[in-house]
Amino acid sequence: MMTLTTPSLRPSFKHDPLLEARLKQLSHLSGVMMFAGFGGIVMLLDPSALADFSEVDLGVTQVPLPIALAGVFCAGLALRHWLGWRVNQLERRGWELLQAGRPDAAIRSLEVAMSTGGNIARGRGYYALALAWFRQGDYERALAFGEKTTWVGRKRDARICDAQVPALMAVILALYGELDDAREWVGRIRRPMFDETDHALLAQAVMLCREGRYVEAVKRIQRTVREDVPETDVGAVAVIHAFARSRLGGQLVPLKPGCVLPQRPARGSEYEYLACEWPELAAFLRGEDAPAPVLDA
Repeated sequence: MMTLTTPSLRPSFKHDPLLEARLKQLSHLSGVMMFAGFGGIVMLLDPSALADFSEVDLGVTQVPLPIALAGVFCAGLALRHWLGWRVNQLERRGWELLQAGRPDAAIRSLEVAMSTGGNIARGRGYYALALAWFRQGDYERALAFGEKTTWVGRKRDARICDAQVPALMAVILALYGELDDAREWVGRIRRPMFDETDHALLAQAVMLCREGRYVEAVKRIQRTVREDVPETDVGAVAVIHAFARSRLGGQLVPLKPGCVLPQRPARGSEYEYLACEWPELAAFLRGEDAPAPVLDA
């Protein structure tokens, strides 16, 4: 079944630098049409007053002014619905590109969807852009977009704002080495009712590894069944699992069935974004012996 995060074989949209401007103009036009046409709706509430208004010549026929204005309102409403469909299409395409490993192209599509959509679309857009910039290895921009999800107002997606964004912020800060701040964001995760997803898994596994507690990191990963791992995190969790096991130093931790299995990526570049501020992990991804960690005095 197709989902927002399932890659598609559909052809991609050509990047149009003027698309955002055109969509904004159409959004403004739909608002003007609905505002101007609403008067016709009000006039039609009193059908007996139709005779008091002149008729509008439409070229092929003539209709009373209130009916013409009501038609303008309906056309504006239809245009507004089409714009909503177009924004959802751009957002969906952005997710597809992100899951296909093309965060740069995803960013272009998501930026348009975010700027022309409503509060909920902007909330999803900010989260998607934070994830895309994270996959690009730009932690600063990712954190900035993550913070913006708290500004989208009362109409928001609770799953994104209360669970997915805090989890992403915690992961980025943990990879940065800012473990106290990462723990604070983990503490902000609030799972919606009936949601069994372990949103904190990746962040907590990274924090344990950053502290050199590799056995605990492996056990933390194995405590969560594969079905409860966020779909966007599965690949990264597999890499962190493999990295933690490579650092056990002879300690035996049996592999527990049902969890995300450890996997060293065939192409280390695919997960370089995890190692921008982590030399040991960067060496692991390159297939080299990891440098000894530098401990604070």
